[in-house]
Amino acid sequence: MSRFTKILIVLAAIVALSFFSMVKSIANMVGRLSEDGKTEKSEHLTLLRIEGPIFDATSTLAILGRVAKDEHCKGLLLRVDSPGGAVGASQEIYTALRRLRRNGLPVVVSFGNIAASGGYYVSLAGEKIFSNPGTLTGSIGVIFQFPEAEKLLDKVGVSLQTVKSGPLKDVGNPARKPTPEEIKYLQGVIDDTYAQFLEDVSSNRHISMDSLKPIADGRVMTGRHALQKGLVDTLGGLDDAKRYLIARAKVADDVSWSQEPKPKSRVEKLLEPESESSSLVHWLSGVREQLKPGAFFLWP
Repeated sequence: MSRFTKILIVLAAIVALSFFSMVKSIANMVGRLSEDGKTEKSEHLTLLRIEGPIFDATSTLAILGRVAKDEHCKGLLLRVDSPGGAVGASQEIYTALRRLRRNGLPVVVSFGNIAASGGYYVSLAGEKIFSNPGTLTGSIGVIFQFPEAEKLLDKVGVSLQTVKSGPLKDVGNPARKPTPEEIKYLQGVIDDTYAQFLEDVSSNRHISMDSLKPIADGRVMTGRHALQKGLVDTLGGLDDAKRYLIARAKVADDVSWSQEPKPKSRVEKLLEPESESSSLVHWLSGVREQLKPGAFFLWP
């Protein structure tokens, strides 16, 4: 057998293995879609995961919209593993979850490794919050940040000319230091946003402002400390929260669970652009979002 023939055989084997692997993945994906279809047409519970920084609520709101229209969904379990994020996105998710509860759907929350700041904010919508003893949570507060590159621009000989309609129109301009008046103005914005956070914590957790303010200074705490302060309802993991929701929703112990966002099949992951599937790109994207001027419910 010639060397060329051997190479062809090896290449053919590789192509065949790749083909069969892809066929298997497609079959798994079709099966998963079929199972999802069965789940959505029968009585089930929904497990919604919120993971990582919350900078955009669009996909989560779309999921909650589907849940709201799903007459077969008997309850929602929110699994939070997030350090927080943008103020607007966190408030939108919180409001959508509250709407589900007002419409009669049981909403239970389970904390993972971290549920801080905006991650804690969205959790306030749950009727019962489960936290692991070592979960990092709390961090009730607001931060407004913007880059200051004045010295860097001076070194490279670049300046930025600004024409504005009013003295506060370019607050956060990275090409110069903020003025004392601008800092005072921004502090007022932060104070109002912080007051909104406090009001929602106080009303949902039934904690007086006098008791809340001493622990709402941005500090992060463990789940056990949060329980002592009334920020969570009980200590327990995901399985504990599932059992509670099953009993609360009055469904069978072997009830089906709909996973949101839908887990991606191997084929879907392979078809993703590298720029979207790269963890480094995701990390850099998060850094970029944090460098944008704006107010955040975010634990650094």
